Amino acid sequence: MEPTVITPLTAIADAVRGTLDADAFEPANRRLRLLDTIDRRLAARGWRLEVEPIADAPADTWRLVNGTGKVRAQAQIPHPPPRLADELPEGPLRRTLEPVIWIRSLIPGPWITVTEDGAALRDRDGKVRCRLVAQTAVTEGAGEQRSGVRVEPLKGYRRDSEKIAKRIATRFGWSPSGPDALTALAEALHAQSDESDEPSVTDAREAAGPALRVVLLALLDVIERRRVGVIADIDCEELHELRVAIRRTRSILSLLRTPEPDARLDHARETFAWLGRVTGPTRDLDVHILAWRAHRRQASAGDAAALEPFGRFLMDERAKAHAALTRTLATRRLASALARWRRALSGSEATWTRFEILRRPVGVLAGRRILKLYRRALQEGTGITPETPAEALHALRKTMKKLRYVIEIVRDVYPARRVRALLRTLRQLQQVLGDVQDMEVQAAALRRFGQVMGDSGTAGPATLMAIGAQAEDLEIHRAEARARFAEVFAPVAKPRFGKRLTALTRSGIGAPE
Repeated sequence: MEPTVITPLTAIADAVRGTLDADAFEPANRRLRLLDTIDRRLAARGWRLEVEPIADAPADTWRLVNGTGKVRAQAQIPHPPPRLADELPEGPLRRTLEPVIWIRSLIPGPWITVTEDGAALRDRDGKVRCRLVAQTAVTEGAGEQRSGVRVEPLKGYRRDSEKIAKRIATRFGWSPSGPDALTALAEALHAQSDESDEPSVTDAREAAGPALRVVLLALLDVIERRRVGVIADIDCEELHELRVAIRRTRSILSLLRTPEPDARLDHARETFAWLGRVTGPTRDLDVHILAWRAHRRQASAGDAAALEPFGRFLMDERAKAHAALTRTLATRRLASALARWRRALSGSEATWTRFEILRRPVGVLAGRRILKLYRRALQEGTGITPETPAEALHALRKTMKKLRYVIEIVRDVYPARRVRALLRTLRQLQQVLGDVQDMEVQAAALRRFGQVMGDSGTAGPATLMAIGAQAEDLEIHRAEARARFAEVFAPVAKPRFGKRLTALTRSGIGAPE
């Protein structure tokens, strides 16, 4: 581990310079913040996004820097700072960030003061043989600190710099290959969480009740964590991940259908069904806004300008929906229901084995459910033709979601390569089914929004035409997705896929009864 408190550079230089002389430079200070997404997409690539105020100007300098300190892209960004990459001005910074962070918001960290000292090591003839640079990064308020010393080699004197770097590593503990102070501080401030949003059963032979209770408890942690993120409105993916955790929870509760009423499970089913409903409207508007952003990026300058009033309308509607959702997520009703569910999950193991179905091996129980859902999917999908009503594809989509979630809940008990291949095929089909339904719903909603804006006078002819063009674009993509259905359903309908799925459910536990 790198040292956290820096030794004065003059002392370091004096200890490692050997026969060379050291000339110190004036220390330089700068103040900045680091931006990253909540899931640390930039840090995962070894990048950091620095935001440094420009003196006496309503703008900041944004620098995207890699782990070695090289600037990949930079730009001057006026206030207020954007949260999304596609809100940045066109240029290298936006083009570099956009494919990496996509729809995740950029979140500022605490203010950091960075101090840099420099020293030149010269020989007796006055020639500079290498330079030392010491950097200290300290967060304001919290006082978290990291430091680092690097040796900058000069052409023709690489051996000198290597000797000095080795001495620094031996005497003071700074590795030449280690991260600089700012990178190390960013890693300390945004340590990757060990918590997973996709907990899974690990032992197929364990009794279903106790095994799934552990997964349900982990999912409850996800729900609580994402609930906080939704209330804070970190970005739209927080709500999406909350809804996914809710659906995973409901999938497990469907597995645990006891022969007699169970108040704990019944109450949980009601709670999470309700929570799924109340989070829907805000998520729908998030999807509309994402579609609007995507369409605006591809539109001509004139059409993009005409779409701006529609974007403001969607943002206003979304703000109202989010405010209502925030009030719901902060209610005593929800807090009480989640606390009750946690108590049930934290109770004695005996309460999770009192019914015979809860004592069955979880692999057997899940295997039966997987094969049942697969047979239902075959029945629903085989009869679909180009003329089949959209409702049939929607029903198949719901079945495919349930099937995928059950497989994911027990994926860790199966051979990893085999389960990945099956899930990849299922996701491709689910994506097409989702496009068919979502784009149809979105196109209808756009026309409805256009009617509201036209009636209220908030949209002129150009905006209404642009909204209509976006709706037509969605209809085209929906038709294309519908045309792809047969192609992506065919691999799932093949007997070979069914045999692979059956073999997977039998992995290590014997055939389901």
